[in-house]
Amino acid sequence: AISPQEVGLITGPDRKATVAGKKCSVIRDNLLVEEDDVMDIRTKGGDSRSICIGRTSRALIFLMGKRGVHGGALNKKVHEM
Repeated sequence: AISPQEVGLITGPDRKATVAGKKCSVIRDNLLVEEDDVMDIRTKGGDSRSICIGRTSRALIFLMGKRGVHGGALNKKVHEM
């Protein structure tokens, strides 16, 4: 589960990404850019997975791919939502 503190870190000015307690590396950060509103991250560790976070006016959308799935595919899916 994603905690309110993690949401605050993701949406705040000092971008530190942890998702459900797992440390992540920020790949591309356009979460606060108008008309883009996405952040691409990758979990650290042996089971590395891509995560794309999308922002709407009411919610954050978290899309996590299976191991080996390219982040660009997730980014496209979030934009289609």
